[in-house]
Amino acid sequence: MAEASQQPPLRHRVPAVELGVEIPPEPPDIGARQLYLAARMMAGATVFFFLAFAFAYFYLRSLNQQHMWRPKGVGPEQGFGVAIVVVLVISALLAYDSKRLMARTLRRWMTAAAASLVLGLAAVALQCIEYATQNFGPASGAYASVYCGWTAFYTLLMLGTLYWIETHVATELRARRAPAPAAQGDIANPDWLILPGLDAAVFFWTFVVGLGVLTWVILYLV
Repeated sequence: MAEASQQPPLRHRVPAVELGVEIPPEPPDIGARQLYLAARMMAGATVFFFLAFAFAYFYLRSLNQQHMWRPKGVGPEQGFGVAIVVVLVISALLAYDSKRLMARTLRRWMTAAAASLVLGLAAVALQCIEYATQNFGPASGAYASVYCGWTAFYTLLMLGTLYWIETHVATELRARRAPAPAAQGDIANPDWLILPGLDAAVFFWTFVVGLGVLTWVILYLV
């Protein structure tokens, strides 16, 4: 009787599967929904991360101890800031267009996605050139410290998101180069597998670009 009472309730047991019975694959709409939610949760987490830099910017600016918030001559080149923002906005528009074209099963979606990638990498290159030519560093006052930290982490965020988009472009290129046999079901149409992931990546990239515009306004204009 004591042994029987130690057994777990039947409702917590996983039902046995007969030998030779295949576990059915997860419905594709579940994976798509998970990617949809994951992209938005990641956007929320990113907001909280960069909120720390925004708080540091306005807090240190309001204190301005010994007038060392932003010493004379410390500041980024306005031309670089405008160029980076323009390139990013065009990249986001092309990424959104690539998602729209793929949803309509038009094969030229990859051209728009590739152009978006190139422009995104151009924005990263412009930021690196700005670092190499600016006349101040992270120790040149409170503003310089916030600027260097904020833009450095933002550049890493851009690279990570662009890599996410690139994986979908590479998957499509591989599928076109070596198509799967029709007998393999939905794998024969890779666009149906790529679309949910591309949709999530494009959403997050447009969010990143919007964050970049806000970064430009605060660091360059305010």
